[in-house]
Amino acid sequence: MLTVIPASRLLRSIPYRGENMSFETLTQLLTYRALHDSERIFISVPEQGKDLTYGAFYLAAQKLAQQLTRQGLQKGGRAALILENGANWVIAFWGVLLAGGVVIPLNPRFTPAEISGLLDQAKTQLIIANHEGANALPPDLLPGSNSWQQTSIDGNEEIYITVLEQPRRAVVHESQPSSADEALLLFTSGSTGVPKGVVLSHGNLLAEAGYIGQGHQLTAADIVLCILPFFHINGLVITMITPVFTGGRAVIPHKFSAGRFWELVNQYQVTWFSAVPTILSILLSKDETITARTTSLRFARSASSSLPVAILQEFEKRYGVPVIEAYGLSEAGSQVATNPLPPGVRKAGSVGLPVGNKIQVVDELGNPVAAGRAGEVILQGANVTKGYLDNLQASRESFQNGWFYTGDLGYFDEEGYLFLTGRKKELINRAGEKISPREVDEILYQLAEIELAAAVGVPDDLFGEEIVAFVQLRPGFQLNAERVLKHCKAYLADFKIPKQILFIEDFPKGANGKIQRRRLAGLYSRLTAASAAAAGNEDAAVSQYWQKPSRKELSAIMDCKQQQIKKYKVEVDGQGCKDCGYCIEVCPCGVFTQADYFNDKGYRPVLAKSSAACIGCRRCFFACPDFSISIDEQPAKEDYSEKSI
Repeated sequence: MLTVIPASRLLRSIPYRGENMSFETLTQLLTYRALHDSERIFISVPEQGKDLTYGAFYLAAQKLAQQLTRQGLQKGGRAALILENGANWVIAFWGVLLAGGVVIPLNPRFTPAEISGLLDQAKTQLIIANHEGANALPPDLLPGSNSWQQTSIDGNEEIYITVLEQPRRAVVHESQPSSADEALLLFTSGSTGVPKGVVLSHGNLLAEAGYIGQGHQLTAADIVLCILPFFHINGLVITMITPVFTGGRAVIPHKFSAGRFWELVNQYQVTWFSAVPTILSILLSKDETITARTTSLRFARSASSSLPVAILQEFEKRYGVPVIEAYGLSEAGSQVATNPLPPGVRKAGSVGLPVGNKIQVVDELGNPVAAGRAGEVILQGANVTKGYLDNLQASRESFQNGWFYTGDLGYFDEEGYLFLTGRKKELINRAGEKISPREVDEILYQLAEIELAAAVGVPDDLFGEEIVAFVQLRPGFQLNAERVLKHCKAYLADFKIPKQILFIEDFPKGANGKIQRRRLAGLYSRLTAASAAAAGNEDAAVSQYWQKPSRKELSAIMDCKQQQIKKYKVEVDGQGCKDCGYCIEVCPCGVFTQADYFNDKGYRPVLAKSSAACIGCRRCFFACPDFSISIDEQPAKEDYSEKSI
């Protein structure tokens, strides 16, 4: 029989003055809530129709913590969580912390190779996964061996727990809890190469939760709708940890659903939510209006990616809800600046004022610049990590003289509001002119027909780089490239006007919903290669393709009459497909289409529409980064020889 440690015993040495609390660790914070707010609801899970009070939640997390300790999780040991949002995720997070461990949130949609690499990089000691998360594990770690234990937490969906054979790092000896103890290990998106591990301490996260509560004036009366995944810093710290700090309530659906969003807001009287611009755009594209009962929502928070002014203005106009744009980074535990709530001054296009952090904008020599002048954003504060995991070079580059160099570009206005203009590595260098992609994005978003837009730099023989803009239209709207270019010419200098407008069905995004410009640039390269191949320019295509198309394949692309001669069966592995959209863009015959925005698995697979139209060029096969597409050649009506081509 399990013995649950009473909250009162753990709380003895924790000083507090009402809600002006002082804690060393997150677990002391949770213990405080379990003692002083035991009957207050902490989490609600709509799919289960279930509420957990702080008291009941604490007991469930303690129960799991004791099980993890028995299975071998040691103080300082790192535990990977591969779960979808829900009660299990939250209980597992706090259970690991109560056991003295460090949480590593991982995306269940990662491939087994990605998961394996991150587990090794983190020197992981223990894994907690649900069924979907377990399927993402490499074969040697799949459930079924004796090392796995299957358990159910407080009547929720069963989860799997395993301790890796050998501890992959030296664990910390038992000692008194400290604010310097590791609590969380997050990996950056890897847009610049190998993912970097960001280690955040209990003190970092406590400071950050306080800054968020202060910046958004959160109280115990607030109810947040958690629509972002907890494996990302925005969802985890902003919407899951902060409510514990303020004594609030979190409504946690398994995934974001545009169709149920306003229903949940009404049902639970939600007062705020945190989103990325993509989600706000999706809600707008649904063309729904808030019912008269939706009076609870105080504000919508947008972060993780630049919020186009047009989306902010349209959302506020349609729904009457203030949109608070904020600025955050994994290295700082999330938020470092935010626009104030009404009646404070909010500035469209600005990420607001620093809250809790010191922020400067500096030139290339590290000297602060005057208001209105752009430079790199640097910051310091109690919420900022000390450096990257086992990566001295990256740490030395980003952490200098007590300041964290973010790599973001921006400027302060005369009133101290921070405006971001882009990333240092995203600047487009056209014949020496440095162009911020966001500047072009903002002009594109002025067109009401556009749902998503992103400008990227692509190689150009004459100028070094040129600007190409990708556009996704709102459902039911039409727009041509000529009108887009005409609009750009009216508002942009000639050297900032995109040379090409490309319309696509869906944008490649990271787990945080941020548009991935590097993948768009890669998509442009593939499209260029496909065009060269279709034109018969094999040499131009060879450098872009993983495998050189044969003469037969090139001829097949050029002569669609071969559709009547050869047939191919196209299959897409829905489990493996991550919907990067490459197959849609590279297919010359429109073989592919997209499923609904979310299916029951939570992702958006690309499905074969008409395999009869396939000519077997294999562009989709070579372009697929997930290896989820296969093409089987069917018996031909007549044989083609090289001579006949």
